[in-house]
Amino acid sequence: MKKDKILPYDDSNPKDIFRYSQELLGLTFEDVLSRVFEGDELKNKIEYYNNPKGKGTLGNLLEEHYFLYRPNSSPEPDFEKAGVELKATPYEKNRKGIKAGERLVITMIPNTEPIESDFKGSHLEKKISKILMIWYHRIKSQKRTEHNIDFVNLYNIYSKICSKDLEIILDDYKTIVNKIISGNAHKLSEGDTKYLGACTKGSTAAKSLKPQYYNKDILAKRRAFSLKQSYMTYVLNNYVQEELMGYDSIFSEEDLKHGEFDAQILSKINLYVGRSEEELYRAFNLLTESKSKQINKVLVNRMLGVNTDNSEEFQKANIIIKTIRVQRNGKPKESMSFPKIKIKELIKQDFENSYEYEFFETTRFLFVVFRENEEGNFILSGSKFWNMPIEELESIGKFEWNCYKNKFIEGINFNIKKLKDNKQIVENDLPKKTETKIFHLRPHSSKSAYLIDGIRFGNGSESDMDELPNGDKMTNQCFWLNNDYIKNIIKDI
Repeated sequence: MKKDKILPYDDSNPKDIFRYSQELLGLTFEDVLSRVFEGDELKNKIEYYNNPKGKGTLGNLLEEHYFLYRPNSSPEPDFEKAGVELKATPYEKNRKGIKAGERLVITMIPNTEPIESDFKGSHLEKKISKILMIWYHRIKSQKRTEHNIDFVNLYNIYSKICSKDLEIILDDYKTIVNKIISGNAHKLSEGDTKYLGACTKGSTAAKSLKPQYYNKDILAKRRAFSLKQSYMTYVLNNYVQEELMGYDSIFSEEDLKHGEFDAQILSKINLYVGRSEEELYRAFNLLTESKSKQINKVLVNRMLGVNTDNSEEFQKANIIIKTIRVQRNGKPKESMSFPKIKIKELIKQDFENSYEYEFFETTRFLFVVFRENEEGNFILSGSKFWNMPIEELESIGKFEWNCYKNKFIEGINFNIKKLKDNKQIVENDLPKKTETKIFHLRPHSSKSAYLIDGIRFGNGSESDMDELPNGDKMTNQCFWLNNDYIKNIIKDI
């Protein structure tokens, strides 16, 4: 670390670094700069750090103008003597509370040299062991230097509070390393792991493609080790602001020392294979008079020993439980729906920057399958973890997503069809489910509503419609995973 002046803190003492960082609380980044600069120089610095295309990040600002050392690309932690890494990271507020604004990128995964097979003593361990997290409130209408610093915490992966996390992070590291060493870095996805991710790095997918050290024939995206956004949200709500989230744990620390997170989860569910939904509702005292759509998800949580809406482990890992009822003909009863889209936002995006890409690239699913027997009862037949293979997402998924995007840009053609009872239905020429393999678009509303050439159709209200590029409106749409696609995923259950 190159010192510009005598430091106002002991750079060899993590506690003193943390003590000094707490003086940032309540300040904006502009406040930090105004302690060092004034007049035109201050104005120029503010402009520099507010430039979204510039290289001056908010982390760089704190390094240089608050902690008084020059930003560098050293493989050592930022505060080398103390073994502490510095990270400025955003959080956001929504109606549900506060959440991490993004994943926390730790360090690049090497692509031109061997990767360290052991976490202990690795480059990643040095960078992730102790992290000084400076949390700022990101408000999209504000300039970057106007964001307020609201929390600081010294994250220690070897602390008691993180002891269970460490076991899962070690397992994730092994998963990522094994995939890279086997020459499959091009198949890496954030959905492969639970807390520690391998996120892409590079302004565009094409620019980030580089040769692999272990497989010279196939290019792979540059990736970095990161703590997942879902994990960071948990850190913020439980380690920084204590106990804002109330979740039960599936595992004790002792359980996790045995490894095999996935196998242990599946074995808990397998204890109940062969029993009907009704038997299981009774066994777990679930009221079935007013069956909600979520009752089987609640049932799965009960099998895992969880009495809240979600488990601590699944919340941190961004694992979503999906229960699937399979009919006697072998087909899932329904396709699987996801959140509604905003058409005018979708057409401005590239697939790699879309919500759909982000969702399927980062999310793991626990599929729990109930199959219909001859008597019409649904019997638990098993479960599996699944995340969409990156090669499928970036080929078939991208093609299908772009088909919908291009159709919205080109213009939707509507056909008003009159039925015998004088009712009308509105048909459109969006690609149909039968024309897709992975996902298709269809309405995300119980009532239909259209505004076509200024004329209203359907029995829905304004909130049931979404605006098209030409000013017309159609019923809200969302992507659905095709039930034929799901059938193929779960055929081994």
